[in-house]
Amino acid sequence: MSGSYEDPPEMSTLSQVIDHEHMIKITSNFTRLGDRCYLENAGATLYPQCLLANVHEDLVSNVYMNPHTDKYTKDCIEQIRSTILKHFSTDPSQYTVIFTSGTTQALKLVVEAFQFSADIHDIKNPGSFVYLRDNHTSVLGLREIAADKNADIIHLSHEDFLAAVNTPARNYAWKDKFKGRSDTNTLLVYPAQSNFNGFKYPIDCMDNIRNGCFNSHLKKHLCKINCNWYVLLDAASFVSTNKLDLSKTQPDFVCMSFYKIFGYPTGLGALLVKNSSHDVLCQKKYFGGGTVDIVLSTEDFHVKRKHLHESLEDGTVPFLSIISLKQCFDNMHKLIPKTIYDDLMETISYHTFYLAKDLYGQLKDLQHLNGNKATVLYMDSDFTDIKKQGGTVTFNLLREDGSYIGYAEFQHMADLFNISVRTGCFCNSGSCQRHLSASNKELKDMYRAGHVCGDEVDLVDGRPTGAIRVSFGYFNTFNDVDKLITMICRCFVKTKLKQPKRIAMINNHRTIVDALKSNRLYNGITHSHKIMKEQEFFNNIHEAQDVPQVNSKIVLKEVAIFPIKSCGAFKIRSSWKIGQKGFEYDREWMIIKDNGVCLTQKQNARMCLIRPKIDLQLRTMTLHFKGRTPVAIPLDQKPHKLKESTFCHSKVCTDTVQGYDCGDEVADWISEALEISYLRLIRQSSDDNRVQKKKHDGDQKLLSLSNQAQFLLINKATVRWLGNKIHDPLFTDDIESLTDRFRGNIIIDMESELAERDWNKLIIGNHEFRVEGLCPRCQMVCINQHTGEKTVEPLRTISEQFAGKLRFGIYLSYLGPVDGSKDRYLKIHAPVKPIINDDDISR
Repeated sequence: MSGSYEDPPEMSTLSQVIDHEHMIKITSNFTRLGDRCYLENAGATLYPQCLLANVHEDLVSNVYMNPHTDKYTKDCIEQIRSTILKHFSTDPSQYTVIFTSGTTQALKLVVEAFQFSADIHDIKNPGSFVYLRDNHTSVLGLREIAADKNADIIHLSHEDFLAAVNTPARNYAWKDKFKGRSDTNTLLVYPAQSNFNGFKYPIDCMDNIRNGCFNSHLKKHLCKINCNWYVLLDAASFVSTNKLDLSKTQPDFVCMSFYKIFGYPTGLGALLVKNSSHDVLCQKKYFGGGTVDIVLSTEDFHVKRKHLHESLEDGTVPFLSIISLKQCFDNMHKLIPKTIYDDLMETISYHTFYLAKDLYGQLKDLQHLNGNKATVLYMDSDFTDIKKQGGTVTFNLLREDGSYIGYAEFQHMADLFNISVRTGCFCNSGSCQRHLSASNKELKDMYRAGHVCGDEVDLVDGRPTGAIRVSFGYFNTFNDVDKLITMICRCFVKTKLKQPKRIAMINNHRTIVDALKSNRLYNGITHSHKIMKEQEFFNNIHEAQDVPQVNSKIVLKEVAIFPIKSCGAFKIRSSWKIGQKGFEYDREWMIIKDNGVCLTQKQNARMCLIRPKIDLQLRTMTLHFKGRTPVAIPLDQKPHKLKESTFCHSKVCTDTVQGYDCGDEVADWISEALEISYLRLIRQSSDDNRVQKKKHDGDQKLLSLSNQAQFLLINKATVRWLGNKIHDPLFTDDIESLTDRFRGNIIIDMESELAERDWNKLIIGNHEFRVEGLCPRCQMVCINQHTGEKTVEPLRTISEQFAGKLRFGIYLSYLGPVDGSKDRYLKIHAPVKPIINDDDISR
């Protein structure tokens, strides 16, 4: 990797609370990561290798059957329920465990069954559904169910929520006014910990809530206030790295997903119901197998089971996954020492907190060479109190001029450095909107401009549409923090940052708590950004570079095809035939893994070192790789002639493609060259009619295995311009090597850079092409196509020069010969005539 940030010295301190020996033991169970740095534990933590071994041993040593059939399996499941409750410091006399598919189903189950009013048709006493705006999307969706039950829908801001729950109950003069229980119920939903930035909301406030600390908000909405208050706590983010003690705080309902805690199994969660509150869950309509004592098929008559979990768990529970939870709990206790307060989860909480605090402090102090701040932090705490903050840091990066770096650009660089983070809004639109200071109108405008959840539209008019989230798990160490900071400094900040002093404090947990209280950091960073709109930016480029709109000397310098998707180029010396899907034999083959997924250079950079050569006279494609004997594949071998050919399905850019296996010999050759077992070479079927997404007037062009268009054009003048903008002294590509990184089919040369961005069509020799748009770029351009080496450039400079828009090169589709002839060959050195619009040909 190139850059100016010096690699940090090898660290002996891996954790401030877990000793070195235990941390080595923990990390040795995640060797499958290799050099990957996994910092996405808020999305899903990773399972230790020993866990799967123990689960496998349990399953092969025992016979588990449907619990409706087998009492032993049913007893095992009941034992797991007790283990879960014990983990949360409670027991079956206080809470009941209901298994669900995850947090989302648990949330949905509560509101579906919740009785807001004894009479749903009583419009005067409908009950209320109250939620914090900064909830996960899965909570926001509950308001639709509540509205169908005629409940009043009320949302609370972050600030109003904290002000209300932190107001002592003695201030409520009305609390003794209403005696006894009401026939109207109010349900409040909020997260114990924000999945957006790890802020911990108070959970020691249940009495305040039940005593009506939010009644003033109900009054504002003209809602009934003498209601019975119930709390639904979304604990999915919290319980993954924190201790939830239900003997001290007792919400009515608690939702969670087990993969957030253990990494395995997925598709399993739980709803914990306080037994004294279970009677309000009486409106669930559907019933499935195992939930009724009697049901008649010819009459609308059934009686649900009396035990709460039996009445709410429809069908057969996922008993094998549930039983594996025993191994999950056992393994965690074996791996992780009880350093803090003699408690497993407290130890994890402090460990991840200190990692996040360390990162937070470094990001807060990060500056560009001109002294400008390099980060905007989206936090609701300053890491001075572990009761208010978990192991998550959320932020965006700024350029030297104060403009934002898009999170998609950051994601590409993180992928290049094998760092896994989450970008976007993390399914928490409320927190995202609040921290980005975006109004409802602005969010709707972004949507109308084409931005939707989960896409890569990271900047709109220079403003971010999301953020970067880093979240730590128990297997992370300070080395992971260093790797992330190193990447940021090499790619975006170009400065050196002094590593903070880290001291392991594991002898006495009081020492840790005292250190936490004494070392106070500050937050509150604000920036006023100079934002340059993209169109203004490109206008400035044209003015500065004096780009002409007419060019007299444009020639086709090179044609290249890439027979195997993501492998090396085969460069054409004279001419090449244009087929129905693009150049003949271009992206006609692909390499797939044993799971059927297409392999690309993003996963294995060595693919660029496989050099296909096509001999049209011998009718063969020969693969070359340094140090290996070449292997040849017949071009005309039909699928039905391959004795062991297999009809295959795979995916390319979300499209299902059909192809044929090319046999064992080439598969073994590729597997050994790339050092990945069980790879196969697949050739696209001639019957596979994959079409490009963008179409004009119903015209759908056929595609090979290329990403989005038939052809990609690169202008060498623009490459030279870009090369002159790259100032990294460690980036040594010449223009030819830099051009090859963009993997274009059609390489032209001219006097003017960037002119191709304005073209609508072009004629090359006797052939007309339509421009389909700019080519979006990812970290693959950071792979040297001659060596397989990964670098930071040129993606960093592309982003800097084009205001965060990672676009380089233009897509083309073929329209046909301009004179109506049958000539389908494109010739090297042919003249190129761009068409700005249908009435103007640049000559």
